[in-house]
Amino acid sequence: MDNVFNWRDSKINYITFGTGDETLICFHGYGQNCQIFSVLEPSLSQKYTVVSVDLPFQGKTVWGEKSKLSTELLCELIHQFLAHVNASSKISIMAYSIGGNYALGFASAFPEKINAIWLIAADGLKVKPMFNFVTKTALGRALFQSFVLYPSWVFYSLKWAKRLRIASSKVVKFYYSTMDSKLKRQALLDRWSSTARISVNPSKAIEAINAHGIKIRLIFGLRDSVIPVKNAERFAIKVNDVVLKKVDSGHQLLKPETNAIIEDMLSQ
Repeated sequence: MDNVFNWRDSKINYITFGTGDETLICFHGYGQNCQIFSVLEPSLSQKYTVVSVDLPFQGKTVWGEKSKLSTELLCELIHQFLAHVNASSKISIMAYSIGGNYALGFASAFPEKINAIWLIAADGLKVKPMFNFVTKTALGRALFQSFVLYPSWVFYSLKWAKRLRIASSKVVKFYYSTMDSKLKRQALLDRWSSTARISVNPSKAIEAINAHGIKIRLIFGLRDSVIPVKNAERFAIKVNDVVLKKVDSGHQLLKPETNAIIEDMLSQ
């Protein structure tokens, strides 16, 4: 059943399941919603009470904040949401794909509250110069906004990236599917801008993770062309308490088969 947390001018949608003592906050991938984690209920519900959240501009969440959130307001939002869901004193986090940025941003802001972070085919494990440029600089944001109205130059660049083998066909196809209408391009701008508010440099997240003894559990697909497994391998080398599971799969890892992997990793 959907639940709503009202904060300032926003309505944040979420679902809960499970009966475990520890709270697990879940962040979904691009263009998805909080229901996507329901497939993992068999492996998660005994250990955790799961709180899966619709991210800003996605699912049923209505994001009404008109300006960029300050660090203080983000901290206020997180504190009040955790109190609203009656979270355990220490929590764990699970994130899939672009949700990884939220997980690592959370870890950097409140490492003392976190036991473990589960990163499934997760983004945010390496520095992304282009993402940072278009979301965190004035020039980049202006170009991004112009792209919403005049996208042809980006499509032309993608075509040449494919021809020059800078980007794979699957990656180019993925980007085309998220940008082939003005509505989709505006959603991309809104969602990336929202993600940029909380995303951090991976090295900052790793420093906080190691300093507070946070467990890191990574599940990545060997055939993932969206977020390569090498990102997880390089990240894992720098983390003290880490388990990396590589599976014969592509990017889609929120599926019933992943339950067996999670159940095995819960004991590690």
